[in-house]
Amino acid sequence: MSSRFNRGPSDHHEPHPWLEEKVYAKLRQRTVDLVRQSVDALCKGNQRVSLATVVAKSKELDSERRGVSESAILDNPEARAYYEQHRSWQGNRKQQAKPLVSISPVRPGHVKPDRDEQRARQRYLRTSKETVVERLLAVEQLHAQERERWLSQQDEVLTWRLRAEAAEARLAQQAETPTRKTRTGPEKKA
Repeated sequence: MSSRFNRGPSDHHEPHPWLEEKVYAKLRQRTVDLVRQSVDALCKGNQRVSLATVVAKSKELDSERRGVSESAILDNPEARAYYEQHRSWQGNRKQQAKPLVSISPVRPGHVKPDRDEQRARQRYLRTSKETVVERLLAVEQLHAQERERWLSQQDEVLTWRLRAEAAEARLAQQAETPTRKTRTGPEKKA
């Protein structure tokens, strides 16, 4: 068997130097050239410069009509730098992290026992971490209040039960002992 088939999963395969020189370097340079041409053409035409528009324009400008992909632009440091320098969108990443769905963490509503848990899970996954934490804290607080209320009601129930048992015991005791009439005057002997 050849050594090619005896390699383990931890063996790292280094590309051959001739592949780097003759294939990979040319592909990287092709990507850079097409991105530059596409971005320049979009800027001259006062069009929006985005990954999608660069990809579309590169297919128009490429003699083979293959163009470049979004991942080729993002994985090639030189092409990416040129694209980011000229792109229309200039926002930062933190603004994108805002929640898509806003859930009121103040007072959680009634949860139906037969709700679709998969939809609820997806809704929570689309919300920001901060919103989920706020909602969790509100639910924990509500749970603590409900538990305190339940414990206080159980104490009250126990108190009334003990009182009822004591009253029943007194009634039972009174029923067992005969009632005695009290004498109001001196007895006369005959």
